Amino acid sequence: MNRSLQLEPILVTPRSACFELSNGECYRSPEPHEALLDGRTVWRGRENVFTLNDLRPHTAYQLLVRSGGEERSAEFRTATEGPTIEPRAFGGVGDGRADDTSALQRAIDACPAGGRVFIPEGDWLTAPLFLQSDMDLQLARGARLLGHPDIEKWPVLPALREGEVLATWEGEALPSHAGLITGIGLQNVRIYGEGVIDGNASRETWWSRPKAMFAGWRPRTVHLIRCQNIAIEGVTLCNSPSWTLHPFRCKQLTVARIKVDAPMTSPNTDGIDPECCEDVRIVGVHISTGDDCIAIKSGKISLARLGPVPTRRVRISNSLMQDGHGAIVIGSEMACGVYDVVARDCLFVGTDRGLRLKTRRGRGKDAIVDGIHLQNVRMDKVGTPFVINSFYWCDPDGKAPHVGDRRPHPVDAGTPSLRNISLVDVVSTRVQHSAGYVLGLPEQPPENLRVQNYRVVFDPQATPGEPDMAEGIVAVAREGFRLLNVRGLALENVQIEGADGPDFIKDNVS
Repeated sequence: MNRSLQLEPILVTPRSACFELSNGECYRSPEPHEALLDGRTVWRGRENVFTLNDLRPHTAYQLLVRSGGEERSAEFRTATEGPTIEPRAFGGVGDGRADDTSALQRAIDACPAGGRVFIPEGDWLTAPLFLQSDMDLQLARGARLLGHPDIEKWPVLPALREGEVLATWEGEALPSHAGLITGIGLQNVRIYGEGVIDGNASRETWWSRPKAMFAGWRPRTVHLIRCQNIAIEGVTLCNSPSWTLHPFRCKQLTVARIKVDAPMTSPNTDGIDPECCEDVRIVGVHISTGDDCIAIKSGKISLARLGPVPTRRVRISNSLMQDGHGAIVIGSEMACGVYDVVARDCLFVGTDRGLRLKTRRGRGKDAIVDGIHLQNVRMDKVGTPFVINSFYWCDPDGKAPHVGDRRPHPVDAGTPSLRNISLVDVVSTRVQHSAGYVLGLPEQPPENLRVQNYRVVFDPQATPGEPDMAEGIVAVAREGFRLLNVRGLALENVQIEGADGPDFIKDNVS
């Protein structure tokens, strides 16, 4: 896709500045970009989102970017930096053996409003840390916060506190261990730098009991609860005990150019899971996990009954999703609703599914998914590029007979609905299983599905696999676009190459 070059600032801190280039390419460009500050080259690379580090606080800079024969310029000023606090001032060691929890937490507690906690190079062994409002947490290159392997050192958050939901597990209010980095009711916090936040989970600790509680349910690496105006940039998050970055009921969240990494076999290590959040921007991330890369949620029906808080206005761009179960997933916990999600200029490599919407009977009348749009996306060696599954059967209640029954049921207080979904300018090569798989409820079919400029090329060596997870779905390889129960379907310029059977398999489609 040809598009005139655009340059946009994403996050400017006292020590760094992150920018996004939009040029019609997905995540990276064929030729390197070049960034010059005050006439001096400071960065060259192909990624469309980049960060300039080692800047001076409260300083004006002139940026020039050269890319694909075009130039764009921008003036920016770094933020003012407040007082800096370091953990070594409180006895921190940073050798990966001494327990630095107390020193790190005392540094955070001592940080004045507008100040910075700076984590220098070293391995900082720690139990969960609790941030405060109006602060920066900067991790230097070579700095690593390392989750303590002693599970007893991770405190448990109660499900409710003063009538407010505090802790959740897979969409329900349930006690869970605090995250390695925890924020509760915070405002104006930036976590940035070139360091690593390592949950340090393993088969000997958190991954040993994926379906059972410890003192509480497994923690996240970064857990943000009812926070506002939060930015996370540049850091690497790895080896999470469960979901890696979990914002719950947060507003105004920016996640830029982070890397999320966990083994492909690690349980429930989703990359980024905004749940019941508003105004979320995810830019330039690279995610490779043992579960979904980005999973957009809004809780199960028990949360909706406490007062539905939907997820609204999520923007994802120039990001790489790799080797997870799904690249961008809506649900299945979406009982409060998910509205207005746009993902553009992204690259999906080796995920089981590309865009995946999953729900089932019992999610509730507020479980409305409305306005999900995928634009200018490239996929390679993805199992099934596009899936809607209204019979998703995971969790114990997903095995109930009424969930898997393909006959029409009465529309009632438990019936979810999906509408206004589009895929435009999507190319998927070396596809393994199915060109697309849409399985709607017969009593409430997905409405207004538009697929335009959609090209699928099957892998000649494709191996059979299930397009998604529901009763009666069988393993296939190189199957065309299957549609069951859709109301309001618009297909334009859909090309499917290498299917073993018909390009389209339709039943109850209007």
